[in-house]
Amino acid sequence: MTTGTDQLKKDLIERVVERVHHRNDAERARWLDAFVRQFYRHVPPDDLLDDEPDNLYGRALAMYAFAQQRQPGQARVRVYNPDHEEHGYRTSHTIVEVVTDDMPFLVDSITSQLSEYEGQVHLVIHPMFVVTRGTNGRLTAIDAPDSDAVPGEDASGAERRTADAEPVRESFMQIAISEQAPERLPEVRRRLEGVLADVRAAVRDWRPMRDKMGALIDELRTAPPDLNQGEIDETLAFLEWANADNYTFLGYRRYTFEGEGDDAIAHIDPDAGLGVLRDPDYRIFEGLRNLGRLPADVRTFLHQHELLRITKANHRATVHRPVHMDTIAVKIFNDKRQVVGEHLFTGLFTSAAYSRSPTEIPLLRRKVDQVLAWSGFRRDSHNGKALLNILENYPRDELFQISDEDLYSIAMGILHLQERQRVALFMRRDAFERFVSCMVYVPRDHFSTTLRLRFQDILAKAFNGEVSAFYTNLTEAVLARVHIIVRTTPGEIPQVDKQALERRLADAARSWRDHLRDALVDDRGEQAGLAATRRFGDAFPASYQETFTPHTAVFDIARTERAIADGDLALNLYRPIEADEDEVRFKIYHYGGPIPLSRILPVLENMGVQVISEHPYAVQPADLDKSVYIHDFGMRVAGGHASDLSALKAKFHDVFDRVWHDRMENDGFNRLVLLAGLDSRDIIVLRAYCKYLRQAAIPFSQSYMEDTLAGNPGIAAQLVQLFHRRFDPAFQGDRDTACGETVAAVHAALEEVESLDQDRIVRRFLNAIEATQRTNFFQSADEGGEKPTLSLKIASREVDELPLPRPFREIFVYSPRVEAVHLRFGLVARGGLRWSDRREDFRTEILSLAKAQQVKNAVIVPVGSKGGFVCKRPPAASAGKQAMWDEGIACYKLFIRGMLDVTDNLVQDAVDPPTNVVRWDADDPYLVVAADKGTATFSDYANEVSQAYGFWMDDAFASGGSAGYDHKELAITARGAWESVKRHFRERGKDIQNEDFTVVGCGDMAGDVFGNGMLLSKHIRLVGAFNHIHIFVDPNPDAAASWQERKRLFDEVKGWDQYDTSKISKGGGVFERRAKSITLTPEIKKAFNIKADQCTPNELIRAMLLAKVELLWFGGIGTYIKASHETNAEVGDRANDPLRVNGEDLNATVIGEGANLGATQHGRIEFSLEGGRCNADFIDNSGGADCSDHEVNLKILLGAVEQAGEMTRKQRNQLLERMSEDVAQLVLRTNYLQTQALSVTEQLGVHLLNRNARFMHALERSGKLNRSLEALPDDETILERRKAGIGLMRPEMAVLMAYAKNVLYAELLASGLPDDPFMRGELHAYFPKAARSTYPAYVDSHRLWREIIATSMTNEVINRCGLAFVHEMRERTGNSPDAICRAYTVVREVFGLQALWDEIESLDTKVPAATQAAMMVEIGRTIERTATWFLRTREQPMAVQDAVDTYADGVGTVAGNLDALLTKDGRKHVDEKAREFTQKGAPKELARRVAALGILPTALDIVQTAHELDLPVQEVGTTYFAVGHRFGFDWLRTAANQLPTDNTWDKLAITAIVDDFYSHQTALTHNVLTKADGAGGAQAVDAWARTREHTVNRTHELLQEMQSTGTPDLAMLAVANRQMKSMVQG
Repeated sequence: MTTGTDQLKKDLIERVVERVHHRNDAERARWLDAFVRQFYRHVPPDDLLDDEPDNLYGRALAMYAFAQQRQPGQARVRVYNPDHEEHGYRTSHTIVEVVTDDMPFLVDSITSQLSEYEGQVHLVIHPMFVVTRGTNGRLTAIDAPDSDAVPGEDASGAERRTADAEPVRESFMQIAISEQAPERLPEVRRRLEGVLADVRAAVRDWRPMRDKMGALIDELRTAPPDLNQGEIDETLAFLEWANADNYTFLGYRRYTFEGEGDDAIAHIDPDAGLGVLRDPDYRIFEGLRNLGRLPADVRTFLHQHELLRITKANHRATVHRPVHMDTIAVKIFNDKRQVVGEHLFTGLFTSAAYSRSPTEIPLLRRKVDQVLAWSGFRRDSHNGKALLNILENYPRDELFQISDEDLYSIAMGILHLQERQRVALFMRRDAFERFVSCMVYVPRDHFSTTLRLRFQDILAKAFNGEVSAFYTNLTEAVLARVHIIVRTTPGEIPQVDKQALERRLADAARSWRDHLRDALVDDRGEQAGLAATRRFGDAFPASYQETFTPHTAVFDIARTERAIADGDLALNLYRPIEADEDEVRFKIYHYGGPIPLSRILPVLENMGVQVISEHPYAVQPADLDKSVYIHDFGMRVAGGHASDLSALKAKFHDVFDRVWHDRMENDGFNRLVLLAGLDSRDIIVLRAYCKYLRQAAIPFSQSYMEDTLAGNPGIAAQLVQLFHRRFDPAFQGDRDTACGETVAAVHAALEEVESLDQDRIVRRFLNAIEATQRTNFFQSADEGGEKPTLSLKIASREVDELPLPRPFREIFVYSPRVEAVHLRFGLVARGGLRWSDRREDFRTEILSLAKAQQVKNAVIVPVGSKGGFVCKRPPAASAGKQAMWDEGIACYKLFIRGMLDVTDNLVQDAVDPPTNVVRWDADDPYLVVAADKGTATFSDYANEVSQAYGFWMDDAFASGGSAGYDHKELAITARGAWESVKRHFRERGKDIQNEDFTVVGCGDMAGDVFGNGMLLSKHIRLVGAFNHIHIFVDPNPDAAASWQERKRLFDEVKGWDQYDTSKISKGGGVFERRAKSITLTPEIKKAFNIKADQCTPNELIRAMLLAKVELLWFGGIGTYIKASHETNAEVGDRANDPLRVNGEDLNATVIGEGANLGATQHGRIEFSLEGGRCNADFIDNSGGADCSDHEVNLKILLGAVEQAGEMTRKQRNQLLERMSEDVAQLVLRTNYLQTQALSVTEQLGVHLLNRNARFMHALERSGKLNRSLEALPDDETILERRKAGIGLMRPEMAVLMAYAKNVLYAELLASGLPDDPFMRGELHAYFPKAARSTYPAYVDSHRLWREIIATSMTNEVINRCGLAFVHEMRERTGNSPDAICRAYTVVREVFGLQALWDEIESLDTKVPAATQAAMMVEIGRTIERTATWFLRTREQPMAVQDAVDTYADGVGTVAGNLDALLTKDGRKHVDEKAREFTQKGAPKELARRVAALGILPTALDIVQTAHELDLPVQEVGTTYFAVGHRFGFDWLRTAANQLPTDNTWDKLAITAIVDDFYSHQTALTHNVLTKADGAGGAQAVDAWARTREHTVNRTHELLQEMQSTGTPDLAMLAVANRQMKSMVQG
């Protein structure tokens, strides 16, 4: 039956034959065709199918070529490693080729010989051919054995068959063996030729050897020796049995014993030899030829009167089977019954000798009968049957060789064993002392390879020999038998005490289990020990038993039980007694299954050891289905360090256990457990500092820092010691002194550190520890044990090389699960906590955000702060989003706890420091957080932790929780940003609340900022938007309909994919960002100026960003605009690199940044320089932070009310809800005023450039500003802008305004300003009316009342007076910010400025924005003049209320009677100024009031003079203005203000002259009224002038001369100033 593989083989051979015909001539191909088919005919298909036809072709032809020449009676052997060029094929094996006459035993003899070489036989091809050769051995014809070829046809193409040639059968063999070295090939060939010669000899003489044995039989019958006839008969029967194909004859030899004593020899008859023994030098028995030198007992044995001797030859057969040959010796006796020689046959017993019962084999049957007879047992008795069974199963080779006496003794010994479970030894020495045969009986259950090897070792040593063979017999019997042959040296076998040897074997056979039982009983007592034995006696594998003693197992059992009970690992670090000091072993006990080495090895290697070996052992307790696996590791301490195991064992266990259970990270710091003797928590400390330094941008990798500390373990230990001395609450002694000693020790040790980098690393660790102010390291968790995180509160400004800007404080929280940092820029700071995905540099991300938060927080009480955390072990994606969400919440809570661990609390207004925390800083109880990216809904979790800690902030700790203001519901961030957007458009003449406008946005309607923002005007025409999933396009939207659909999505919290596409204009749609491409409609192409018909989603988004629309609204995550000179890498938002565009390429009119970082600062500036309108994200979206700040401060306020029992928590929450819109209005007011301040500054443009530049210089000098970091223009850029008439761009103003506020806030908070009673009004104004009117006393006692006042005044002054106002006033007057702000407040109250501002602001969208800005500028100038007046004339610090009381009424009188007081020229000036405002749209009355501000500051001098002279204000005012008119002061001041101010010094000079003119006018007024006699005004001036006619005339002449010149210069004004001064004095 043909199988599939047979068919494949057939096809393959056909392909080989095709090559035969293709590559050879037709005649030769015909013969080769037959040869190839016969050559491969009997080869199994599987041996051929993996080979190529070309290779098989080459193999066959190589064999054919080799067979061309062979002499009759000789064998040809070739051994080679095929080479394709030489042999026509290639294989990875060595090839053996043989061509010889066909005869028996060829294949098995050759393969047996080849098996002695390393490797194996891979392929045997052994075809038979009928071959005809010429007289020279040349091949003339070749056929298959069954071929019908006609004799005489050509087979080789070389010569014709001769008529008298006879064909013969030849064996062709091609054998593939494992590849041999080239130098070994000749040896292989030589030995194979010897084997073939032996085969030929044995086969050739087979018949003569049988005939020889037949003749010997006949001789014994006819002329038997004088021996026992029974023995002769049995010998004859045995010889006949052997000659009847039960013995394979290999050789025959006849020995004649000659000589006596030591000279005796065994002479070999050289002519009698047959088979392999034809060669006289072929040795069968070593030493037999020299009989006289053999041991006496051997000589005696040879001369015993026994006719037949059967023994094993010394050598193995080379023919048929590679075993020791069986020899049959028939002794030759002379007529004196002396042994005078012997006939020796050598060969192999056939299988019948081993398979048939010994009772059926002559000689053996006699031995059986003899033993049974001596035993006295009947054959049918129990013992008789048992004894017969023993003899039947006795090793057959032994049975042939053993004497009757020895057989009886051993058989009876075996019988007496019966079923007893003990070890027994039975020995027999070879008659020639060549070996000792040992049979060992052992309980079967105890037998194993290990035990057998032990037996072999014991026996070999006992007989001073070596084991040459062993045979194992395992049956159903309770005893196993192992037959061991020990090769010995004749004459050198020692005398052996059999009983002692047997006891040694018995002890070796005594089971490991027995020893274990004894050890357990000894360790646990009998009852517990036996119970443990029942459980673990058979639990340990043989490999374990071979390696470990039972006493060791007792300890391993204890740990195994622990692993089972705990369901966890058990560990044991130990050092064998014979091990070196740097060598250790480590056992891991694991219940349930083996642990992958790939998981264990990295842990151990990171712990500072080199794993040399690993041995796993499966321990199977009797009562369990699962095993406990013991992994035993052989290890060396890296670097050859000696280790004190007793001191390190527990620490090592703890570190490994923590790493294994993810409570400690697996990295190189763990080496310090062995190298520095640090425990796990100390290592965690150093790792935490490393993590912090990596986040702090240290230029060294973690691995380098690990290597540094591992290479300097003493320093590592000293750093830990310093940490403990600084922060251990239990430390006894002088802490400062002890810390100083440790620091000095570290510095001393650094002298020995050669690497500068390593020196730098150690110093950074040292510096970080010294900069640490607090830690929770020594705190305990509520449930006991250590805290799950390590918190380090660090004084950032004390940390070397920390990236700028440096916070005031930061808390770094570390654990294997989470890392986090919280950066604060002041004691009272606030900012959100974000869930970062930037594990490698999250501090860099947080620092950037904190910097932005610092400027954003300029409008609120706390300064900026920011925090962030990373989840280091997130669940697998397959676990689902909820699992990831849960992990984020857990890590967030750990972060919160870590911060609160080191934060002071307030209890009844007293600071309560955290327990077990050593504080190196001052009281610091203010800590609040807020939501950020990824944590929008986490506030309640934070407040839960706060309340669990009993933290004084309670649920004010995190704003926006369930009892706080929902920013999305209030839409506060979007509404705040919308104030910016409205102002941008309003100042461009468009009212977006009443006029349609186009928008492209980032975000979706489900989001807070985007969704709320896109509902704030019903005139929005949203032409496109995108989020991370979809792109929304509405090329020509209907404002009303689209607003309604957006409102639906917002209410239902739906994404763009849920937008009703029927509401989208023609050509629009919603597209998935994951699409490969988007087909563009004509409408989309037109809307976004795209030429192509298709584009990718990213290309469409870029086109949308560059579209010509009126507003770009950012309400989603990502940075999409940069400057042209910035790279995407610098932006740091890789996800949006494909979308990002340059600010100079934008076509939008306005950018609204409801979200953070929609554009880079450089991108905003570039956009602004191109004419675009934008502020900055921290300006636009400050509403969220402002609202949260109000919420926190309201909760603090109402918390005090609640604690006093005047309110319940429910009532508090209800009140908070009622005040929500009032809070929103307070927040929006700030948004409005900040953007107004920017607009007023922008209105003045280049006129303020120098002032702002000087302010930036001052900030830089004080170390508060880095212009490059903040993208503020350098001096060169400022010069270029001045020449171009360009001032600061709005984004630049925004940054500078934030810095102005932050600097001013800090100065005011440290001053006495908040303590001025008048400032309580600012405090109350901060809170909604419902709170301040109901609980005024609690407002006054608010815990942050000073901070609130400082914040309110900072915002007020900067928003109303400009970015550099305080700096300018300080330069001008030398007064402090405290005094300047007091002066501002007085001016505001005295001149009633709030009413003016309110009226101007009410004109939004009613008059041009520029008109409003111009009026605001006029008010600003008034503030500068009047504040300067107060600062120069009043004693500082000025009591605000006193100053207001002193001047308010008088100034009001002047303002109310200004027309009457002014001269005609003065009234004309006011009218002209008012006309300018009215012509620009301002209401007439407001315009005149603002216009009068240019003159009204003089009212202060008027009121001051009135008070000094005790005169009516109106009278003084009339005189004051008359003096001004008479002596030209108004004209002089106007002329001075018209002079160019090319530099600061010119401006200061002109300002000084103008101030002098005011002073002179006031002084002259004072002089005039002092001399007046009840009259005022012009009359009094005239009277005074007449008394000083000369001086007055000189003054008039000077004025006329100056007026005649047109515009006087600075020198002329200086002369006039001196003249006026002389007139005052004279």
